[in-house]
Amino acid sequence: MSDEKRQTKQQEVDANLAAFLEELPNIPALYRGKFALLRDRKIVGYYDTVSDALDIAKKLYPDDRFSVQIVTDVGVNLGYYSYAVPLATA
Repeated sequence: MSDEKRQTKQQEVDANLAAFLEELPNIPALYRGKFALLRDRKIVGYYDTVSDALDIAKKLYPDDRFSVQIVTDVGVNLGYYSYAVPLATA
């Protein structure tokens, strides 16, 4: 991956995280512990596992412009490579 593409992807992840943290207080409690899939600063779905979120994301967004955040009481920055780590162990 080129540095420019990596930087663009990181900017997308950062923007999604900011939008997620802003929306976090409004997310219903029933989604706590689930994984939110984000694209273009919007939550597009909630999934039981990170693998489920990634499977759907890869199908919907082959350009890899998405991010996944766990829904907790406080925001957690999963970082740029966070969604790839569980795949390596799956």
